[in-house]
Amino acid sequence: MVMLPVDEKEFDVTPFVYEELSLFVHTTHPFAQREKVELRELKNENFILFNQELIYNLIIQECLQAGFRPKIAYEIAEWGFISEMIGENIGISICPKPIAKKMNQDLIKVISIKNPSIPWNLGFISKKRKHASPAVREFIQYISAQLPIKL
Repeated sequence: MVMLPVDEKEFDVTPFVYEELSLFVHTTHPFAQREKVELRELKNENFILFNQELIYNLIIQECLQAGFRPKIAYEIAEWGFISEMIGENIGISICPKPIAKKMNQDLIKVISIKNPSIPWNLGFISKKRKHASPAVREFIQYISAQLPIKL
């Protein structure tokens, strides 16, 4: 499983999640009254980031392209702990939108990011011209039958 896009000349790709990263803030945060924010508006905020390499690097890269290096207050390995920290108004986070289902929506507001939006597209890949095991083929066939999945 990887974040897309990948080189489709080298890999067979089965996409299965089409989402975007969103801004998560405490309900008292000034951005909580808005439906959308521009990424560059976050340059003075304290970030609480999930420390998984792919999402972490994607957020850093997008912030740099928007003209700033994010001020990272905390790097956390658990979504629940990130939720608790936002719920205590310790900072903001950028997370996949489906994570909102696991957060306290009385304390946390999810806001779309624009200019740019940050895609969070996931898929399964396998090397072209490699034979997958029957179990892998069955799994990919099952996922393909469920497409597109929007969490």
